Amino acid sequence: MTRKEFLLAGLAASAGALAALTQSRCSSSTSPPPPSTSRSFTSTNVNGHTHQITIQRAEVQTPPAGGISRQTSSGGGHTHTFTMSQAELQTVNGGGSVTLSDAVTDLHQHSYTITKWF
Repeated sequence: MTRKEFLLAGLAASAGALAALTQSRCSSSTSPPPPSTSRSFTSTNVNGHTHQITIQRAEVQTPPAGGISRQTSSGGGHTHTFTMSQAELQTVNGGGSVTLSDAVTDLHQHSYTITKWF
C-alpha cells in the first residue's frame, strides 16, 4: 500500500465515522420529549395583570365527577377561583378547546382557553 492509498483510506474511514455520528445525533434529537404531567395556562390580561392556572394531565384523562376547582396564581394583588366541570375536562381530553372565566374578584374576571397538550 502506498502512502497516498493509506491516506485516502484513512480519510474515507474518517468521513464514514463522521457521517454515522451525525446521523445518530440527528435521530436522537428528533425524538419528541415526553408529554408533561401538567400544564399552566395564562389568563387574558385585565387591568394590567394576568393569572395562571395549572391543570394535571390525570385530571384531563380521568376527570373527577365534580370537576376541578382551585385558586389562580396571584396577580394584581389578588387571586381568583377557577372551576372546570367534568364535561369541560372531557371536551379537552377529546381534543377540543374550552374557554372559561374565573370568578369575579375586585370587580373583574379573566378568561382562559384550555387545550389538550399531550
